[in-house]
Amino acid sequence: MERTEAKQLVIKAGLELVNSGLIARTWGNVSCRIDETSFVITPSGRDYLTLTADDIVEVTISDLSYKGSIKPSSEKGIHAAVYQLRPDINFVIHTHQENASALSAVDFTAVQLAKSYPGVGDCIICAKYALPGTKALCKNVTDVLKHSGGNALILKHHGTLCLGKDYEDTFKTAHQLELACQDYINSKGGRIEAAGNNDYIKIPQELLGYLEDWEQSGKKGCLIWNSDPDVMHYSRLHKDLKPLLDDFTQIVGLKAKTVPFHPGLIAKALRMSSAVLVQDMGALCWGKSKKDAEAVSMITRKNCKTFFATTLFENPKSIKWIECFLMRRNYLKNYSKISEKQPASMEH
Repeated sequence: MERTEAKQLVIKAGLELVNSGLIARTWGNVSCRIDETSFVITPSGRDYLTLTADDIVEVTISDLSYKGSIKPSSEKGIHAAVYQLRPDINFVIHTHQENASALSAVDFTAVQLAKSYPGVGDCIICAKYALPGTKALCKNVTDVLKHSGGNALILKHHGTLCLGKDYEDTFKTAHQLELACQDYINSKGGRIEAAGNNDYIKIPQELLGYLEDWEQSGKKGCLIWNSDPDVMHYSRLHKDLKPLLDDFTQIVGLKAKTVPFHPGLIAKALRMSSAVLVQDMGALCWGKSKKDAEAVSMITRKNCKTFFATTLFENPKSIKWIECFLMRRNYLKNYSKISEKQPASMEH
């Protein structure tokens, strides 16, 4: 494929990932094969809504080398492995879509489906967990690719990898994977709720007052209220929300505290992470901007949803604390300081 065309397809795919809800912010990546020796891929940490052809990085399949000052996605090794092992594949997207991510936290080596789905088949293979962007994760995915002819993989506690012969084929697989995971969860007695909104329940007057006081006080950042069904349900459990997905660790924190409604307790909890669950009410989500706060809210909801999905099969198991610590530290020191400001914990 001609380079300019490949880059334009990657840009188009980034926009579709954001608009379809298959990722939050820059969590995910896209690549397109140029020929037998190279591919183009999204850069690390750039806003998909502002990408230009100059931002898309060309990478050599054999040694992952690239030209220029813009860094390619940290998952470039996974994309290279796909192109090496699967000559029939010309397009790859890595997503953090909700239903598939929910199943990624269940102790499965594979998800056996009741029927076959286009591009997915009747079995979804799962790659073992490793820290994002590491050689260990690339090896785990490569091991699965060697033994699976399917075009959809689940990456444990992380997300998915969807492959295709072209742009359209790959996105069809991603959407079919989400449908397959939704059907699987529902078949086990789970409940797939559509994303709610702030009208799901009436926001308590005291909470409205807290939000108004926040805005008037001139404190930094943006607070938004999340009353989605899964978040509401979790807030009624009166326990802290631990990371079941690694994007939660990076964007929200090592855990989200659940506290009674009390301004002092809420403020203290928000100093430790970007979200706090308020008992029986929902969650307050903070970001440096409204866009950042919306990303925190989306990922908080996804982690709650994952919790309820995992309870259908076993006691939920969060990511190991040391792995969470390393991810969070790396995120705050590196990823959150690049040109696109990512959400981080609140600092006063």
